Amino acid sequence: MIMTGYQDYLLVLTPSDSVCKRIKRLKEDSASIVGDYNSRYSKAHISIQQWPRKKPVWIDTLMPKLERELLTLPPLVTGINGFDFFHHEENPTIYARLEQSPATALWFKHLKRFFSGGSFVPHITIARSLTAPAFKKLWPYVSKQEWQEEFKVDKLTILRREMIGHDKSYRVYKELPFNKRLDFNSFINSKLKTPATTEKPLTSAQFSLF
Repeated sequence: MIMTGYQDYLLVLTPSDSVCKRIKRLKEDSASIVGDYNSRYSKAHISIQQWPRKKPVWIDTLMPKLERELLTLPPLVTGINGFDFFHHEENPTIYARLEQSPATALWFKHLKRFFSGGSFVPHITIARSLTAPAFKKLWPYVSKQEWQEEFKVDKLTILRREMIGHDKSYRVYKELPFNKRLDFNSFINSKLKTPATTEKPLTSAQFSLF
């Protein structure tokens, strides 16, 4: 089927099956405590960037270049390290906190070089935009949970959804692999030893649509 309208795209990293299963259980537990809430049924993921209202033909033409760029990165090795929340004024969001090591930060820095946009905090949302009363009920339960678990991410997943019609759920459009031949620790060590001035700069124009 040829699509001629605009679509929304979302770029994500998907954690391991075991992490996804525990996030699902936490969402179920949270719903039993505060009732239904925003993000209740979304699958566990780390959001990288949104590409709202784009024509498929625009995105299709970018894929070969993006696929090549991502092969310069090794699979990400990171982990869950407890829980935290974003204030978001009066509607806090509770999330699983990712390991905040220099190695992880450097990997994300290199990933973000391929896209426009500012800084962000990599995380896995559990309950988004809670009301103040719901947050006060749920946070004590989540915050006392202990969770440290390492996992690996070997691809970037691009999701998309129609802007019109009744079905507004995201579906997988592309899965672009990272380079499994590259070792995460060796990659990080090589970048730490390389002066910043020797790295080839990436032009902001390559993904200027976003």
